[in-house]
Amino acid sequence: DGIQVSLILFCFSPIILTTSTFIDDTNYLTTLSKQPSFLCSVLSVKEILTLTKPTFEKLFRDSGSVGASIGVLRHRQQYFLNVGAKGLGVPALPDQETVYLISSMSKPIISTAMGILMDDFPKYQLKFDTPVSTILPELKGSPGILKIYTNQELTIADLLDLRSSFQWLTNLWESPDGDIPWQTIDPVVSLLQHLPANDTYTSEKAFVYKRNYSNECFALLTTIIERKIGYSWAEFVRKEVLEPLRMHNTFVGLTEAERNDMSKTFAKSHSVQVTGILFNLQQCTDADGVISRTKVAECFDRHYGHIPQSVEIPPSQDSSAGHAGPSPLAAAVGITSTTSDLLKFYSKIMDVYNQRREERDSKLLLYPDYLNTPPERGINYLFGHIENRLSPNPLNSTCTYTSGWNTVTVPMTPEERNALPRLRWPGADGDNARRLESAIQSKIHGDDLDYSFFVTKPESYVADINAETEKPPLTDPSESKKHLALYHGGNMVGATSFCWLLPDHETAIVVLCNTRGFLLDAANLSGMLLAECLYLAESNAHHNTGSVVDAIKRACEDTKKMARAIQIDYLYDLARYENLLELRFRNLDPASNGRDIAGLEGRYELTNDVFITITAEQRGLILRLYGTGYGYLLRELREDKNPSEQTGSEKTMTFAQPIAELIPTGVGGTNRLKVEDFVIVFKRAKAGSIEWEGFEWNFARDKTLRERRGDANPYVWRRVKEKGA
Repeated sequence: DGIQVSLILFCFSPIILTTSTFIDDTNYLTTLSKQPSFLCSVLSVKEILTLTKPTFEKLFRDSGSVGASIGVLRHRQQYFLNVGAKGLGVPALPDQETVYLISSMSKPIISTAMGILMDDFPKYQLKFDTPVSTILPELKGSPGILKIYTNQELTIADLLDLRSSFQWLTNLWESPDGDIPWQTIDPVVSLLQHLPANDTYTSEKAFVYKRNYSNECFALLTTIIERKIGYSWAEFVRKEVLEPLRMHNTFVGLTEAERNDMSKTFAKSHSVQVTGILFNLQQCTDADGVISRTKVAECFDRHYGHIPQSVEIPPSQDSSAGHAGPSPLAAAVGITSTTSDLLKFYSKIMDVYNQRREERDSKLLLYPDYLNTPPERGINYLFGHIENRLSPNPLNSTCTYTSGWNTVTVPMTPEERNALPRLRWPGADGDNARRLESAIQSKIHGDDLDYSFFVTKPESYVADINAETEKPPLTDPSESKKHLALYHGGNMVGATSFCWLLPDHETAIVVLCNTRGFLLDAANLSGMLLAECLYLAESNAHHNTGSVVDAIKRACEDTKKMARAIQIDYLYDLARYENLLELRFRNLDPASNGRDIAGLEGRYELTNDVFITITAEQRGLILRLYGTGYGYLLRELREDKNPSEQTGSEKTMTFAQPIAELIPTGVGGTNRLKVEDFVIVFKRAKAGSIEWEGFEWNFARDKTLRERRGDANPYVWRRVKEKGA
């Protein structure tokens, strides 16, 4: 059924809709001069979309994506391109008013809300350097809010910039079926009080090119907002951010009534199966029985066109309101919106940025005339912080996370790109950033891939025979002008997304997709390609059209090659994961160790608010986070893999699942392809005892040395006496 729909899906021709006039709502009219000071593009946006459209189609088709919407804002004009369908069995194109889950692209909206609060310091008494514990006193003295690299407490700025020393907590709340067990901030507070600080980031310099990505930072921001305003953070975002910008199709916590509103069009949620090729992948081994990347590539090419199968799944509960309103995690990953609404938001961000540029050399008033609305004032306040984070060399290719945004200055020089520590590619985010870099290093594509987006270098070009003088090469390496770019990706159960802002070029791009396909993040790659092509056309407006068209075609070809390499890389990791899971673990045999299985049942607590239940069911021994939702089947370590298993003092198991069970429910990315991340080790209460005291699960991938923790292991889940409570 999924394959049939996919075939029907891409018989549609994507529609390019051009709004030929300026945004007509006076609240959104730019304050910039009507004539930009820089050169116009040698190609129109519509011509660029026409050139890149076949590549977008291929990326979304190859990834198994069901449908997507692309929006472009360029010099106050909007352009929309839509591909595929709103959902399986819904043979209609999405459009610019189709509502998608935007996942982590929610963060810039929440950052704007925080900017609004901090801008009104007399009322709210908040600044970037305000310690978090002054608003959340229950965290005072908690080890989790200590910044190892400064030995100081976490501040508001640290939350916005993802510069905490938090442990990795996502595996404690991201459920394969989209369920969100954390409906209050209590589990986050409880974990920060219990866990040691992460000592991975030992200096401020470590954050120049990296971030300690933690959705819990933004969950804490919702509690800070509520403590200061006295009512729901979601209502504050609606009233102070969304309504002034007239983002009427953007929702913070969807109620059932809103989701069933027939006047709105909500994209359905989808995942992607690759199980049809899995058996073949597991046979791609060398003489030593090790998975061979070369053989995986050959297998991919043989089965190309028949690998991804789309599956409709329930929408993530991140986007739902729930009985008590949206979960605090919704601030990080749960807002839903449209391409049209998001371009309104990004237009305002670029307006404020460009006004600041114009006034930089003049005496800037505390509240300039153009800051008429709360969003404008909040955005302006955030830009002051962003500029400080980029100094003292704002024209270098700084790549850092600040105020809810990934930031980078482009273009990079080859020397900057190749320097260590390695910068991530401009625009590459999340899983896609890791996979893109891995694919480049793997050389599976050979040496003919010149993936150099936003990197300056001489290019071959066709001379203009009508020109009196020869033109310089495209992206002239002598060009020293740098441009600040803001970007973000999004990736949650049932959806992927991407946005890119180049404010001084008055350019914004947004890509929303109704599918989370781990084979390939088509939304991110498509957005990066479009950003590069728009930049090429505008930066080289003095060249002949033919040379720019050729450069765009090369960029499209390079993207397709990179997409192939990323897909092969994912399938290679997947085959290794499946083989390792089969090699090291086996299904439990109730007949041979039934007593042990029964003895493992019960409730295991890490803290009062964070617990796991284990029950014996028909399928076997089932682990559930918080006793509800998705049931993970436990598998035991093969006895020959751990000598301590022979003594009976320990029992090693895993709730890592075969990918065939995870992907249909929406989970299956890099963070799930590590068997060791889901290994738990049960320990007896004492030697010779038949009672199991608890188990150790290092869910945080913590590398902190055990001796630094003292005697108490913070990753032990202790069994409570009330069995199954």
